[in-house]
Amino acid sequence: MCDLHTTYMGLRLDNPIIVSSGPLTASLDSLKKCEDAGAGAVVLKSIFEEQIERQGSQAVEEQDEYLSHADAEAFVSGHTKEKAVEDYLLLISQAKQSLGIPVIASVNAKSDGAWIDYAKRFAKAGCDALEINYYVIGADSKVTGEKMEKQFVSLVRKTRKAVSIPLALKLGPNYTSLANLLHTFEDAGVNGAVLFNRFFQNDIDIDRISLKQGLPLSGEQDYLNSLRWIALMSAELVHMDLCGSCGIWSGETVVKELLAGAKAVSICSAAMKSGLQVIGKMRDVVGAWMDSHGYGTIGEFQGKLAQEHMSDPSLWERSQYMKALSGK
Repeated sequence: MCDLHTTYMGLRLDNPIIVSSGPLTASLDSLKKCEDAGAGAVVLKSIFEEQIERQGSQAVEEQDEYLSHADAEAFVSGHTKEKAVEDYLLLISQAKQSLGIPVIASVNAKSDGAWIDYAKRFAKAGCDALEINYYVIGADSKVTGEKMEKQFVSLVRKTRKAVSIPLALKLGPNYTSLANLLHTFEDAGVNGAVLFNRFFQNDIDIDRISLKQGLPLSGEQDYLNSLRWIALMSAELVHMDLCGSCGIWSGETVVKELLAGAKAVSICSAAMKSGLQVIGKMRDVVGAWMDSHGYGTIGEFQGKLAQEHMSDPSLWERSQYMKALSGK
């Protein structure tokens, strides 16, 4: 019988399948269902900086006729924001008391602000790790990519200084030098990187001539970019684990990510579309593949196809592109 245990950011997981931040991890009941379905760990639904700010503003607007004093307005706004944070702290505490698998808190931050304080409170509430979901768009032509990345690094360093629990970053792929940035984060003490975040996209409704939400779920081929970057970086990053995300729809894809060097994978769309039973199916496929290839543990093949371990490392870079052009 093969052993599916893995270690991610120092956390022992029964298997490498993590249910990522989203609707399936927003309540204690749904978190229990994730564990019952066989998840190796769960990432709580992100608490969003913008969402808390908006809730505070809405509370003020709803009671505007009663708020004739600036101090009263600040009180209502602050109380509403604090309530959102308290609810999240309660979910962390309840999850840790009820679940036997690692519980990872998640914050979607766009600035330093109060998030450093929140990170301390999340850690104190008992979460096993913290995942920072940092989402900015370089739409301001006056701000260079270098400046944006320095701001991100600054936030990460402040968070790392504030908490001692494992820290992961959920990243998008669009950075000027992702390889350099990952090494910078490793040097800053980051324990894990989730590659890659699936950001919400806008679309256009041509009948109503208005914006609408783009496809909310990933596709079954969306894992390819993650696979490539994990293969390129997994052997280079000695103290930072990589987690494959976006497009993890099958057990075969889980095997591919592990071969590239991932320590775990993060799923959401597949479970939302097919139900949490997909976790068990993925585990069965991984186990059957390991048995058929004579592997007793994940560690025996993890990273086998990482760039540094291949006879021709260029296969993960431009040679495949050139082969496609030549048709050979």
